[in-house]
Amino acid sequence: MCTLLLLLFGLAVGVQGAEISVTVETSGSKQVDDLVVQLVSARPAPHPSGYSDLTADEDMAMPYMTAGVSNAIAKLKAMGTTIFPALVFHLKDDRYSFSDISAAWDNLTVGDAVLEVLSDNHYMFSGYKARKTPSGYAGYLSFKDYLKAREPVKWAAWAKSKSRLDIQLDFIDWCVVREQERGFVDEAQRKKLLDRYAEARETVRKEYAEPGGPAEGSQPIRSEINRMSGGPGSRRRRFRWATSG
Repeated sequence: MCTLLLLLFGLAVGVQGAEISVTVETSGSKQVDDLVVQLVSARPAPHPSGYSDLTADEDMAMPYMTAGVSNAIAKLKAMGTTIFPALVFHLKDDRYSFSDISAAWDNLTVGDAVLEVLSDNHYMFSGYKARKTPSGYAGYLSFKDYLKAREPVKWAAWAKSKSRLDIQLDFIDWCVVREQERGFVDEAQRKKLLDRYAEARETVRKEYAEPGGPAEGSQPIRSEINRMSGGPGSRRRRFRWATSG
């Protein structure tokens, strides 16, 4: 009995001391896959999603992200759009990556981090959470919606030869078409929304023309640009790659 207990104890210590290998689905690009591995957080989330009893220090320190995750996102961005066909293979990776605040604490996945790269942090351009349409209320249009409508694999094959600006303009054009399909309750609403998207086009053109701007893709993402209001070029997080909702 003593011998058996010693053997079990030895196995437990061995497992505890061993390094757990983190792997990802093979996409066909080892360089991309190696960086996606680094999107898996080395530390757990301190709070569950929906937690709201945050300290002032926690709120100011957002996003809650390890240097390894932040640097991996920056490196993936710096590789440009040519890696997108490999990157979309990881959209459904649901392992914890980092946290941010969107009304409350939000734990985000590796797939969410991948969307940060694909969208270049541009979450939405509509400027509203929901609006009236002739058939009822409709929610805002996000980059996630755009990507799902385009179909990730097909979209990535198109996007790999495009610039970041081309992608943002296509996203805006898609939003305009969807808004028109939804319809407007009156001319004032139509003008307000279409003017907002026109402003968004000019905003991203200026943004990507700036030296060292997002097109460079070399800087880790920063919380101050991700927690803007929902105006043109909003970069707030809260991506969710889900089959419903």
